[in-house]
Amino acid sequence: MTSNDQGPSSIEAWEAEYQALQARKGVVRSQPQQDGGFFGKIGQAFTQVLEPKSDPIIMANLEASEAKKGPRQLDAPPVDGFRVVREYQHVKESFTQGVEWVHGEKVWYEGSGGPSFSHGTRIFKMDLETGKVLQYRSLPTRHFGEGITVLGNKLYQLTWRSNVGFVYDKDTLELLDDFHYDHEGWGLTNNGKELIMSDGSATLYFHDAETLKETRKMTVRYLAKRSGEMTPLRRLNDLQWVKGKVFSNIWEADRIAVINPDTGIVERFIDLKGMLDESDPWIQKWTRSDRCLNGIAYDEVTLSISIEPDHRAGSDFCIHKVEDRLFVTGKMWTKIYEIEVVEGAGDKEEMDKKALPKDYYNPAGSFDPLGMSR
Repeated sequence: MTSNDQGPSSIEAWEAEYQALQARKGVVRSQPQQDGGFFGKIGQAFTQVLEPKSDPIIMANLEASEAKKGPRQLDAPPVDGFRVVREYQHVKESFTQGVEWVHGEKVWYEGSGGPSFSHGTRIFKMDLETGKVLQYRSLPTRHFGEGITVLGNKLYQLTWRSNVGFVYDKDTLELLDDFHYDHEGWGLTNNGKELIMSDGSATLYFHDAETLKETRKMTVRYLAKRSGEMTPLRRLNDLQWVKGKVFSNIWEADRIAVINPDTGIVERFIDLKGMLDESDPWIQKWTRSDRCLNGIAYDEVTLSISIEPDHRAGSDFCIHKVEDRLFVTGKMWTKIYEIEVVEGAGDKEEMDKKALPKDYYNPAGSFDPLGMSR
């Protein structure tokens, strides 16, 4: 039921597995609740007004206050550049929301969202060398897929506004479980013991990988270059755990933030401006939002053994060390890029131009995650 030629029937198969899961968990499908008529609707509207997340100005002020708590950064985060090491073929119809490279398997895992111009909400496995999709599962249109992560023999997937995540067998992609959260789902990674989520704000949420319950959360922040104040970094998107740090895309920005998971402080930025070939006719079909950078994967140090004389060691075989690899891609991109981070090579002049999109959380209306306008 999970081969790459299953077509639309995979949604039916997914639905069947989901209903079986709910039955195992003893979930009874309830009748739709009444809205309470006129007064009920007034009550719902009043509740929404009181919810801080419903008001961008309140949300911005809360995050700004949280950003000033805890250890203070001494200097603004340095900005690194990049060098492309190698290019790989990417499924260009994928509205990429999360990617993962599982060390030792040589398989690329990806989760996509479901706008009508894409191939829809899916999780799939791909051979990175050939670009061939090996296996996939499609989800019903009521779920808009978001970030994914692999921990042990399980693959975890978030949804955008359904407030539910799904757990799969990473080998068969069989649906095993679901879990719930009270915020939007954007990016997802893990540190071996906890799932780490983003929701498009400046907050990271930590969930116990066994119980799937939220255990803590933190505000991601950095020292703004001009104001000298600790400032929240908003629009956190796809996440990846790399050498004890959380790497995060920033929605609609060509940058990756390197975050300390203990303090929430951004230690560095990686500027990837110029990576995407915007002259490509395929890329030109999409808006900036629909083709933005979104997808970080990491391959740990690899050891390979070759049968050849190693005169220095006095043996008949040689062990080669292949350094760790960092991959990036984006929504509707035709390529996956393996990159090398070049420390300190970020374009400082471009930063000062504030060439970044607007942020719906900022009361001033401008998207300024690096604090250039303050």
